[in-house]
Amino acid sequence: MAVAKSPEAEAVSRRGLLVGGVAALATGVVGAAGGYQARRFRERMITPAADSATSEFRRHAAAIRATQSRQTVEDVVALRRKYQDPIFGKARVWDMIEKLGMCVDASDDSLMCTSQLLHVQQVLEAMERDGVQDRDLFLVALLHDIGKVMLLTNAAPEHVVGYISPLGEPSHGIGLENVIFQFGHDEFIYSRIKDLVPERVAWTVRYHSAMVDTLRPYCNEQDLAHLDGCLAVFQPFDLCHKSYRHLPHVDMAKYRALIEDTFPQPILF
Repeated sequence: MAVAKSPEAEAVSRRGLLVGGVAALATGVVGAAGGYQARRFRERMITPAADSATSEFRRHAAAIRATQSRQTVEDVVALRRKYQDPIFGKARVWDMIEKLGMCVDASDDSLMCTSQLLHVQQVLEAMERDGVQDRDLFLVALLHDIGKVMLLTNAAPEHVVGYISPLGEPSHGIGLENVIFQFGHDEFIYSRIKDLVPERVAWTVRYHSAMVDTLRPYCNEQDLAHLDGCLAVFQPFDLCHKSYRHLPHVDMAKYRALIEDTFPQPILF
């Protein structure tokens, strides 16, 4: 004879079925009842919500990229003037790298809500896996996105993130120093480190958000040396190893030592 359960007991029973089903799914040992409950939970609650959030993120990301792409020369001049003064004051470079853990590039639907610090670690891990030995390339990896700390000052994302392209009609071979590019985190961090690191490191950081094929027509001889020797090597690691599902495993202590050796004193941010 069945015994009636109190409402509290029914609730406990339902929670037990639900938790049991999800746990069974996660471990791969799924009984009939547990598998059914987990599948229904996933279908009714997780997948639709995730799909909706993903679609919303991508719509928002596309809107930011579209706004950024409409920057004008006048915008660039104004933004360079605005950000020539410090926004944080003096700070250790490693501390600013750590602040990337609080920064999400809302225009990048390859990373979604993954922090920029995890992105840097993903790049470092990929470079290690491919046997990269060049100290300068590791510096580029560590430094290239620090400018995104601008987001922590409520900077408009379209003034910080996104790919950059030349504005106006520059002449072929004119040299990139003579070409006006859209303003973003690249130019911000370049202005802070250009006198403190090897030239090709600063150059690569400055132009890393522009596609190699976009830059090449306007490069002079020195630009081409940096492009082929550094940027063209680094950019595939930056663009092709983005994931919102992969947690990298990198010994950041050794990279902190590299940064502290390169920047022994705080610098103006």
